[in-house]
Amino acid sequence: MRLVAPDDARVVAVTEALAPYAWRTLTPESVGRRVLAAVDPHRIDGAEGVARQDERIAVLTGFLDGCPWRSLTTAGLSRRLVSVLDTWWQESQWLEIQLHWSPDGA
Repeated sequence: MRLVAPDDARVVAVTEALAPYAWRTLTPESVGRRVLAAVDPHRIDGAEGVARQDERIAVLTGFLDGCPWRSLTTAGLSRRLVSVLDTWWQESQWLEIQLHWSPDGA
């Protein structure tokens, strides 16, 4: 995974969204929902407005389950989570291209 720049606007937004909370005590799902609320520029209702079935939550919680995230700084965690979302997006876009080009026409 390639890390996004520390000054990426989304990293700053996630850092600002997590900083007021004792985020190390939150569940991975709660952290993921706050991250998605911060990176979605059209969201006005905060983390509560992020649907539990949003597939990106599973992407973020899967990452959090696999690393010692509570030992990171807020900025370090934010940078990694935005990078995870970028990687997921790029991979999903590539999969759509491959499916479009498949001989099955699916």
